[in-house]
Amino acid sequence: MSVDLSNKKIIMVHGLASKPPRDITHELWRKTLVENIRVDQGQLAKSLDANPQLFESAYWADAVPHHIPDDRAYCKKLEAQVDKVIAERRETKDSFHVGAGEKLGSFFKDRGLDLAKLLAGALTVKDDVMTHFLRETELYDQDQYIADRIRAPLEDALRRAWDEGCEPVILSHSMGSFISYDVLWRFAHRKTEAFNKYANRRVKMFVTMGSPLGDPTVRDLLFASHHQDHGRRQFPTNIERWHNYACLGDVVSHQKNFHEAFYQPMRKLQIFPAGKKFRSIDYVDLHNPFEVVTHAGNRKKEKRNPHKSYGYLAQPRLGSWVADYLLDRLR
Repeated sequence: MSVDLSNKKIIMVHGLASKPPRDITHELWRKTLVENIRVDQGQLAKSLDANPQLFESAYWADAVPHHIPDDRAYCKKLEAQVDKVIAERRETKDSFHVGAGEKLGSFFKDRGLDLAKLLAGALTVKDDVMTHFLRETELYDQDQYIADRIRAPLEDALRRAWDEGCEPVILSHSMGSFISYDVLWRFAHRKTEAFNKYANRRVKMFVTMGSPLGDPTVRDLLFASHHQDHGRRQFPTNIERWHNYACLGDVVSHQKNFHEAFYQPMRKLQIFPAGKKFRSIDYVDLHNPFEVVTHAGNRKKEKRNPHKSYGYLAQPRLGSWVADYLLDRLR
């Protein structure tokens, strides 16, 4: 199968800034997504293996003061946990996720898991996840110099993609999703030369995973919050498709209100093209099998962390939509 990938670009935006080094984060994200696609599209995955330049990371962790990348020992354990997620996706195929209308209890029972224990385990990681999230969200809100540095990698990546004639997609996780939302809003509405030049450019698909955008407190931090009830200026107008993914037990993406907060008003304002299906989709109650990596600062018994990006990147629906984008099947 011959695939023309010359006008494609997948831009990846990570979440909380406690991260492996840039190159390891990039490779683990790329690997998880490609292996997801390989389950159903083997030839396409081979084409992706041969075109690593198609992937670009808008890595912002080092913009946070005193950032220290995860050490080599942690990264090796992380790689092993990522491989376990990939193996489960490969083994279970499309039944990896919790399907629409499926009974949650029976779904996890089939995997030898107890739903109540799974949710209890997810809550035990709440303190660590939310502490990091709240600290970095506060920093983003209160220090605009740092916030500009955090946004800059994605802004630069989008400019490069558009200048090269590409139709980019953005895959964003956690805090990276509202950073991406802010960046897209600026390109859509800012009149300075750095943004206005790209005012008519669009992203082919905006993917948010484990996103806190459903939380009104987070939305109040964004540039768009200053334009409530101002018509189209309330939202980015440069998104062709917006697909959101939320996993069962993810404490950051617990608000299930994307339809009311975003999709319905954006369709009413005709921000999404009229008459087209699947422009906005909210996938919820998904299965994220990622297990917490034990390390020197964490001697607790291993628990599942349903907020982790790798369990999102392995979602079958995400893999099929990205494959459709790469194969020019999005209509």
